Amino acid sequence: MNELTPELFTEVNKHLFSTEQKSLIADVALIREHLQKFDHISDYSFLVSPVSKAYEGYLKDFFLRVGIIDDYAYKSDRFRVGKTLNPSLRYKRFSIYQKLIDLDAKGEELAEILWTAWKYGRNEIFHYFPGSLKNIDRPEAEDRIALVFKAIIESGKFLQLHLDNQDLEPLI
Repeated sequence: MNELTPELFTEVNKHLFSTEQKSLIADVALIREHLQKFDHISDYSFLVSPVSKAYEGYLKDFFLRVGIIDDYAYKSDRFRVGKTLNPSLRYKRFSIYQKLIDLDAKGEELAEILWTAWKYGRNEIFHYFPGSLKNIDRPEAEDRIALVFKAIIESGKFLQLHLDNQDLEPLI
C-alpha cells in the first residue's frame, strides 16, 4: 500500500504545470480530510477522479514541453492521451509511447510508468466494463492516486533533466 503523505502531495505539486491541476490535487487532500468523519462508501473511484483529470492535463503539458506533440494536438478536443500512450498501439503514426522510446534511452521505462498510471488511475476509474464494475475501496483508491503521483514526479524529473541538459529535439 502506498501512503499518501503530505510530502507526496507537496512533491507532486512541484511538477504540475497549471493552477487548475494543483487545485484538483488540493481537492483530493480536502476530500480525504473530510472522509475521516464518514468513511462508509461502497466505491471510492470518486476520490481518484480529480487526480485523473489533473493527470490528463499534466500529460498534455508534458508531451508539449518535451516536443512530442504540437500546439494543435495540445489544444485539440480530438487528441486522446490514452490512445496515443497505449503500448499496444506503439507502431501507429501518432504513438506517444513510441515517441518516448525514440526520445531517450529511458523513454520506454517512462512510457510504461505513464501508461500504467493511466490505465489504473484513469481508465479503470472512468470506464464501465460489463461484468466487472471495478468498485474500489479506500486503500485501493489511495494506491491509484499514489501511482499517478509517482508517474507525474518521474516524468517531471525526466523533463527537468532534459531541460537542464538542453537536449530535447521535437519529434513532431
